[in-house]
Amino acid sequence: MSEVQRLKVSESRLGALFEHSPICMDLKDIDGRYLLVNAAYCDWLNKSPDEILGQSNAEVYASDPVRRANVDRIEREVAETGQLLRQQVKVRRGDKVHERFLVKFPMRDETGNVVAVGTCAVDLTVQKETEDALTRERERAMHLEGILQEAIMAMPAAIAIFDAEDRLVICNPEFAQYYPSLQSDPELGLEHTFHDLVEELVSAGHITSAAPQEMAAFVAQRTERHRVADGMPFETPVRDRLLVTTEKRMPQGGIILMRQDITERRQLEKARQEAEDLLRNLFEHLDQGVTIRDLDCRIVRLNKAAADWGGMPAEEIIGKTTEELLRLAGYPLEAEEVITEERALMRERRRDVSMRKRVRSDGATRHLRLSRFPIIDSSGEVQGLGALGYDVTELIETQEALQASKEHLEMTVAERTGELRVSERRFRNLAQASADWFWECDSDYRFTYLSESFPLSSGVTGKDLIGTALSDYFAASGFDPDLCRELIDVLSSRAPLRDFEVTRSVGGEIRMYRITAMPIHADGGFAGYTGSTADITELYEARQSLVEAERLASLGSLVAGVAHEINTPVGVCVTAISTVSADARRLQSQMKEGSLKRSDFENGISKIVGAADLVESNLARAARLVSSFKSVAVDRTSEAERTFNLIDYAREVIDSLSPQLDRDNVAVEISGNEEIELLSFPGAIAQILTNLVMNSIIHGFAAREAGSITIEVRRDGGSAVLLYRDDGCGMSAETVRRVFDPFFTTRLGQGGSGLGMHIVFNLVVKVLEGTVQCRSEPGDGAEFEVRFPIRSPEMG
Repeated sequence: MSEVQRLKVSESRLGALFEHSPICMDLKDIDGRYLLVNAAYCDWLNKSPDEILGQSNAEVYASDPVRRANVDRIEREVAETGQLLRQQVKVRRGDKVHERFLVKFPMRDETGNVVAVGTCAVDLTVQKETEDALTRERERAMHLEGILQEAIMAMPAAIAIFDAEDRLVICNPEFAQYYPSLQSDPELGLEHTFHDLVEELVSAGHITSAAPQEMAAFVAQRTERHRVADGMPFETPVRDRLLVTTEKRMPQGGIILMRQDITERRQLEKARQEAEDLLRNLFEHLDQGVTIRDLDCRIVRLNKAAADWGGMPAEEIIGKTTEELLRLAGYPLEAEEVITEERALMRERRRDVSMRKRVRSDGATRHLRLSRFPIIDSSGEVQGLGALGYDVTELIETQEALQASKEHLEMTVAERTGELRVSERRFRNLAQASADWFWECDSDYRFTYLSESFPLSSGVTGKDLIGTALSDYFAASGFDPDLCRELIDVLSSRAPLRDFEVTRSVGGEIRMYRITAMPIHADGGFAGYTGSTADITELYEARQSLVEAERLASLGSLVAGVAHEINTPVGVCVTAISTVSADARRLQSQMKEGSLKRSDFENGISKIVGAADLVESNLARAARLVSSFKSVAVDRTSEAERTFNLIDYAREVIDSLSPQLDRDNVAVEISGNEEIELLSFPGAIAQILTNLVMNSIIHGFAAREAGSITIEVRRDGGSAVLLYRDDGCGMSAETVRRVFDPFFTTRLGQGGSGLGMHIVFNLVVKVLEGTVQCRSEPGDGAEFEVRFPIRSPEMG
């Protein structure tokens, strides 16, 4: 192809591009007349090429002088400067403002002179509108995204969104609270996979419904269910909460998880169900008949008692009106009246109570107290009528019987009044004749009654003491203040008081009194006390004598036992010495006669040595018994303190009792702390252990051929503890309660004095300044715990 042809082809292509370009293009000469325009430019001006070519701006823009002047100015500037000019302008075309991007460029000839000015104009209106729309849409989407994110964060339910690769995109605090990696900041856990989060939940110990060996299977099953995400809700217990989870796959990929805590709802549902069950059971099992009618007075529900009253099965009663039921029951005249009453009660929203008399199918006449009331719903609308029927037949019959017996009752009351007056006179005479003092006080513990024998100070009458507080009387009458405070504390508990002993100084002499009182109750409340006081000074002195005699008798029994036990080793020694003497005389005679053989000599010496060993062992046994008896016997007859080892001394006491223990086949085991050295009263401890052992032998092992006793010694803080146990027959609760009471025994008339355990109690409390407790059950032996303070020898 020649150069001319190629130029023609290029010109043709450029012409086609110029003509058909969507960009508005034109070319004007230096005088501003149009040389070339393309189709897009003609469409923009809505003119044909013939109307434009050869014309000036003034002719083309004749209707828009402002636009013409602006175009002239720009093109003149380009022609003069020869510089390219770019400018974005707004042009109104009809009712619409267009944004256009103009490029004005100079065209030069071979000499470089500007001979024409070209224009390329691009309409940016649609693009700008599109960009503005996209910007607005993007801003709206960002706004909606922010709102959605805030909504997710504020949701009371747990929400989490996972992307198509199952990684966490967003979650709210309700979801994050169960995962340690999310609790401080939910965004820190983003990009975690769901599988990672399930493993974290399990590792944190929040899944309590699965055993440790089942955790791996739980993680796998939970991950698979999440992958399926079928939108079906399911429940999972997490920690102490019950959560219902719904997972659903999103159309664009990914999964949204919603989890809701339904713990309180389930609890409320359970409580509501329990309440409904309770109401249903109450309704069905009430002794009163209950019926519910609708607005047409038809029975829609009734309980068993109401069906029994109707004498028909419940299914035959439901659906019938009150009028129909009364006619069936044989009360046609009452039927119309009752149905009118029921409609009026619903209409007027009021209740009524009436009495009805009915003859049942078995012929019995019953009286019914009927209470009817409108049933009103929460919106205030009447929905029906309720009725409660109470069978008051027995009450009516009782009232009639009471009325019939009124005269007889009045006569009886008159007779009883006379009898009460006689009884009052007898009680007054008895109170005057009794050595005990009788008294009463009110709820404020002030005297309200005193018997005539009540001891009074000189110049004071019984009337003077009425209204006096018990505490003031005790303080002014020489009673022991500590015991009186204890007595007032006991009375303040409003409990019965039995055999409370107090002392009082009368004319320099100490008197002992025993007080017994019972609380008075009136109208369901505490009204005071009624009591008696007895002077037991002589009885107390006699009891002390008996206690001392019991202690001496116990010592005497010990002496007899030890004497009997010593008799055996002493008898063995006497027999052995007699044998030794005979053998020695025989050897002496043979030696004088010269008939002594070596074998006879050796045999005789062997017998003498054996007898000497026997004598030595039996004398040692007797010495031990005498030593133990001497130590224990001296301690029992002396109240002196001394320093001793507690467990060693306990062994000495048990050794002194070995004759009695061996005779009754009783084994004793002593164990415990070997290092308790204390300054105390060993005689008291010896008497306590002796009485406990004898109590076990006499009572615990009475029906047995053998028994065992264990004594444990230990230190508990600043106290020493003697824990005594036997495996005897045990005691009843009543015996345990009274075991330390004086003269109380279960072997009355069989050698029991009832003072042994009382002596134990007094020795522990008054001598050792400690406490003693008894624990026992029938068939399970007895246990006594003696606890007293430890005073070391250094304390003096």
